[in-house]
Amino acid sequence: MPGVQGSPHPKTTEFNRGRDMRATVVLKPGETARSHYEELVKALGVSGAQVLREALAELHRKMLTQQTTAQQHDPGHAEGPGSPARASLV
Repeated sequence: MPGVQGSPHPKTTEFNRGRDMRATVVLKPGETARSHYEELVKALGVSGAQVLREALAELHRKMLTQQTTAQQHDPGHAEGPGSPARASLV
């Protein structure tokens, strides 16, 4: 059974654009995400870091598409951090 995701640190939305950012992801044996990660690294022939960068870019593209679609259906509705569009990305 997979463990609890994330770490007990407080969440922030403030990032220093001038500093490097390191994201640590622990993928445990037997986790679906780990098998996907391994498969993508092998199939694409790129580093694990590149796989994660491309995954972030794809999630961001998906988020923007969902926000655009939601705004077209309801122009007065602003998508916020707790919106259904955000929750359905993962």
